[in-house]
Amino acid sequence: MNYFKSRQIVISRARRDAQLYLAGGVALCLLMALAHSAAADQQAIYPPSAMPRVDMHTHMDAKTQYAKSVEAMDQWGGTISISLAGLFWVKDNDDKNASPASVRQIPSNDMIYVKDKLQNRILFVPGAFTIPSQGIWWSVDEIKTFKEQGFVGLKLWPHGAILSSKIPKIHEQLDEAGRLGMPLIGYHAGDPGDAKGNSAAFPKFEEDAIEIAKAHPKTTFIFAHGLFMLENDEGLDKLGKIFDQYPNVFVDLAFTHNARQAAKYTPSKARAFYIKHRDRILFGSDVFAAGAPASGFLNERKVLETNQVTNGLHGGPKLEGLNLPADVLNHIYYWNAARLIPRVRQVLEAQKFKIGYELGLFKFDRLPPDVTVNKLTVVRGQAAELTGTLGSVTESLTVEIAGKIYSGVDNLNGTWKLSADQLVNLPAGVYDVKVTTKNAIGLVRTDSSTNELIVR
Repeated sequence: MNYFKSRQIVISRARRDAQLYLAGGVALCLLMALAHSAAADQQAIYPPSAMPRVDMHTHMDAKTQYAKSVEAMDQWGGTISISLAGLFWVKDNDDKNASPASVRQIPSNDMIYVKDKLQNRILFVPGAFTIPSQGIWWSVDEIKTFKEQGFVGLKLWPHGAILSSKIPKIHEQLDEAGRLGMPLIGYHAGDPGDAKGNSAAFPKFEEDAIEIAKAHPKTTFIFAHGLFMLENDEGLDKLGKIFDQYPNVFVDLAFTHNARQAAKYTPSKARAFYIKHRDRILFGSDVFAAGAPASGFLNERKVLETNQVTNGLHGGPKLEGLNLPADVLNHIYYWNAARLIPRVRQVLEAQKFKIGYELGLFKFDRLPPDVTVNKLTVVRGQAAELTGTLGSVTESLTVEIAGKIYSGVDNLNGTWKLSADQLVNLPAGVYDVKVTTKNAIGLVRTDSSTNELIVR
């Protein structure tokens, strides 16, 4: 049976038990208390309002599916779904069935629909297979366009028996993704093939994928399916060492709990791993065509949030749940997504979720520090602070006005300022304020507005 089709069948067979978990109006404070002092048979699942949940890995390629997805999210407690869009399944390596056409219509069609009708609760990543003879569909210039259009990252699946390192022009494209703060979301290192493991058609190339991440330290990689290393104890050890060596490597949980190898998997060890590496793991479902009912997602929540014996979203082996602490769940469900993808943070804040500027120990070092300048009109000789916003913590911040460069101040709360006395000697006129920011790993960003300062 086709591997991907089998996923959809498993999803459709998920037990419909959503009412069991949605019934009742237990107060949030009581549930939080249960989460910290629960007995061994704890059954509590957080209500949808308790914390947002970002699904980093879905596949929806038709506008008719988006409303269905949001309706399902409202039932199981989801907040944002990221669609790895534009994926036409390629049957072979001769590119006869390959087409990036769906990516082209998303900005002028799907994004507008989602914004107007669904409060931006679906975000998009332009997906691409690779064709050995041609490389990647999108070019370096297209990556810049994708960011301007509102795509939140890049999806890449090296198709078939091809190493990432051998893809034509991949290195210049990954460098550009890093410069623009466009993470590789759902990056595949091959695929598991079938239920029995690896296959000749879709071999796994985790080692080569890590070499790619090593070669591009300023580019963020969110590897799909836990890099196929969350399935057993040996894989957990291997992934832990990768996390220790490469700070630009992250993983999503899509389909991983279905693939756990019960005889080689220790839930207590997995729980300790998730707690230790909470900054590097992101929630994902791998749901196709909005096809999973709320009950399937609630089963997946049981794996993460309780110690019940359960099988997760895709009907995997029944094992004891991980019963993760609330702060770990925050990281996995949304903090890490908000750190790595500015648009996620903006949508969550628009939904009235308060996102801390420095989330945990993570200071947004993976992103170029987005910067804006607040327009200011001031009387000549008058002291006034020039201010603006920042999307991440900076290592340095300079302000250039009329050819003179000043040192700005990062207030460490999402804003910056130039001290009031710096403007008093400027003659009357209209000035362009150029703010340049750099973060700890050397990524640079300059504001895009002009003529922000008027001196009368």
